[in-house]
Amino acid sequence: MKSYLINLDKDAERLAFFKANFDRLGIAFERISATDGRTFSEEDYANFMQLRPRSYNRTQTKTWLRGQMGCFLSHYAVWKKIAEGSEEFCAVFEDDIHVSDDLAKILDSSSWIPKNVDIIRLETSTNRIRLSPNPVLTYINRNLYTVKSTSWCAGAYIIHRSTARKLVDLPAVYHEPADVILYHFTESVIAKELNILQFNPALCTQDKHLAKGNNTVNFSSNIEFDTAERAKLKNKIGKFSPGKLATAIYRSLSGYRRIGF
Repeated sequence: MKSYLINLDKDAERLAFFKANFDRLGIAFERISATDGRTFSEEDYANFMQLRPRSYNRTQTKTWLRGQMGCFLSHYAVWKKIAEGSEEFCAVFEDDIHVSDDLAKILDSSSWIPKNVDIIRLETSTNRIRLSPNPVLTYINRNLYTVKSTSWCAGAYIIHRSTARKLVDLPAVYHEPADVILYHFTESVIAKELNILQFNPALCTQDKHLAKGNNTVNFSSNIEFDTAERAKLKNKIGKFSPGKLATAIYRSLSGYRRIGF
């Protein structure tokens, strides 16, 4: 299965980190030069947002962070390449992921993937995900479940060529940040229509999701510099609130799971 890496030209350390992991597993990949939203002029940034108002299924529009813009355009470039290629399934990776040794076996062939699958999530998520009660497939001793709720992160996934074509063909007015357009069941015009599977335990996780000191290299966010710190603070403040606790109990009873790695 062909693998694509999204990597900014300036991020040589990330490239070396990713290459070392994939070389160790004997996995070939094609690097795609990522788009850096911070280099866009104010005019180009404004034009991008005017075409993509993020107004679908919302009472008010959302603003694109420059990092989100660059991330979306980078994934979009890969989707276009996949849509125009001959491979039925391809894998897409961001450059800050830690990987399981089993990843090499997973990517060795796509013959094990049912033809009706649109996307397979290879990584963990920052939120609990509602999954099908039972696995729909088992491969290399890992279970795959159908995703039935919004999930986050677009650092590692397998995508069908026809799905990539659907994403590329969407009018710009429906464009969203990469993980939103792929996995958000209310804010994406397409996500709820897709057949998305999730490996549990996952094969990959982004560096920022691992505890410090646990083989992390502590890469800073390429979306916005303070995004990770804001998320940590928000989580810390609300962690033990009654509302958070009630939501956690409800989700546990409704089949929501934390994806392990």
